[in-house]
Order: sequence, then C-alpha cells, then structure tokens
Amino acid sequence: MKLISTWQTERLVVRPLKETDAEFILTLLNEPEFIKQIADKQVRTIDNAINYIETGPQLQYRQHDLGLMLMVRKQDDKPIGLMGLLKRDFLDDPDIGYALSQAFTGHGYAIEAAVSLMHRVAAHTALNRINAICNPTNQASLNLLDKLGFVKQGMIELPDDGQPVVLLETFVERGGGLDGGQPAK
Repeated sequence: MKLISTWQTERLVVRPLKETDAEFILTLLNEPEFIKQIADKQVRTIDNAINYIETGPQLQYRQHDLGLMLMVRKQDDKPIGLMGLLKRDFLDDPDIGYALSQAFTGHGYAIEAAVSLMHRVAAHTALNRINAICNPTNQASLNLLDKLGFVKQGMIELPDDGQPVVLLETFVERGGGLDGGQPAK
C-alpha cells in the first residue's frame, strides 16, 4: 500500500491534494502564523496555489510516494490543514511536515493525524528513521514532535534562506500500538 492514498482517523479524512484545493491552500499559506512559523511561500493567487500543489505535494507524490496531504474534518467536510512526509535534498531521511489553519489549532487534530501517519509509515514503508525541522520559537510544534517521540539533534540552517531550525529525529516503531487509520470508504 502506498502512503499517498486516502485514509481516515476518528475525526479526519487525510487525502492527496488536488487542484480543487487551491482556495484552501491560498488561505492557509497566507495566514500570519503560517508565514511566521513556516515560511512565506509567496502564494498570492489561485494560480499560485495551483502551481504550489503541482510543483510541491503532487511532484513529491510522483517522485517519492511522499508529500503533504490535506486533512479534512469529517463532521463538516472542511479542510483544516496539511500533514505528510517530505523528501528534502538537505536531509538524509524524509521529514514530517504539518500545518493547521489557525482556527483549528488546539483541538488535537495535528496529533491525531500525525500518530496515524507514523503508524502508516511503520506498516507500509521500509523507512527506519524520520526527521523533523521546526522553527525554534514554535513551542506548540516542538511539543507535538516530543509527543511523537522525536528527539532534538541540534540546529541547522535551511539552505534556501539560512533560517536556523531545530533538527529532530525519531526511529520508526513497528508492531503493536494504535491503528494507523482506516481506508476511506
């Protein structure tokens, strides 16, 4: 089974991004907290958002069977954020990435999706280690990564802009534990 498929958690559907998600991507990538904690991706129009989806997540799907996926709340079919694994040239192993729209933070959605993702990685890939990079001032994200078992390895600078980030890693645990999410019906 591929990681890039649709699956469900208790409250979420996680699925690959499509061009029709461009409006949500445009909104999310321009939220002040996204720009502060992650980056200003310079996505200012629907066309920019479509290009972001095509040259970012969809390209990662094709090249690496990894990439950011859309988190959709089951109760109202509302997109709330992104979650997935990314392959970056400057890291030896894939890294976990996630972003929630500010309106949906603090409700446990990120940890729910991340736990499901980590179990799917263990069940459906041969990966042994996962990295994470995080803005050192993003305490909520650092706390989430700690709950997932990530351990700080030090600080690195991002090659594109020199921004210092915390580098963390965890080893993929196989066997036992929670269900990795149910296939979508």
